[in-house]
Amino acid sequence: MSEKQENKQISRRQFLRNAGIVVGGTAVGSTFILSACGNGDEVTKTVTVTTATPKFVSPFDGQEFDSLSALEAYITENYLDQDIVTVNKYISPYDGAEFDSLDALKAHLDENYMTPSGETGVVSFVVNGKPVTVKVKDNWDLAYVLRDRLGLFATKIGCNFGQCGTCTVLIDGVPVFACVTLAIECSGKNIETADGLTNGTTLSPLQQKFYDLEGFQCGFCTPGFIMAGKALLAENPNPSLDEVREAVAGHLCACGNIHRTVSTIAGGV
Repeated sequence: MSEKQENKQISRRQFLRNAGIVVGGTAVGSTFILSACGNGDEVTKTVTVTTATPKFVSPFDGQEFDSLSALEAYITENYLDQDIVTVNKYISPYDGAEFDSLDALKAHLDENYMTPSGETGVVSFVVNGKPVTVKVKDNWDLAYVLRDRLGLFATKIGCNFGQCGTCTVLIDGVPVFACVTLAIECSGKNIETADGLTNGTTLSPLQQKFYDLEGFQCGFCTPGFIMAGKALLAENPNPSLDEVREAVAGHLCACGNIHRTVSTIAGGV
């Protein structure tokens, strides 16, 4: 779904989400509003639908369960022997798809998400501290899987050729371009994205510094810079300007705000 405004501007909340500053929860205010930094099409789907630990919801009473088997056992015990007239839709916790029966939901999950991890085309890894098992095709890159399969939209796609750094994520602490990394190669890896940096509405120290110093302009490239900066600060808590420039040498800022971005990361947090 889209929340476009008629004047093609995006809201302050959408801008902060696009910048990887806030994902979900209540967005903090920005010091200004920009009117031409993106159409906001991909910021309205919340991460809570596609987290690695989804909640399976009973359509009868709204009870939540951590697994499909737990939901099935609960429904079998409490409802299948009763004369239920009205039943709400069974909702997939991964993509929001709705189904009229539990069997239809199970078939959807089996086909798209719940295939045993030993089968070809299924990869298991950890994303932002949460285990994920997802069915992928051999040619799907990590950026596509993070965004379109897991709903982690803070990872942006710019050039899609590994030349701009916008899609940078951390794999086992090392910054990589997700658009040129095959998801099938990430089995067993620990992946960090900008979505996982915010604790509710509390920004991470580096995000807060970007916000305080206005280390971004349109904000589209900002998640990549933040993740590269996070990796640098993990090894060097007090980097110089030259050290930051070297660390983000593979990143481009189309707005020309690179000097402020570099100075934001320099000196640590």
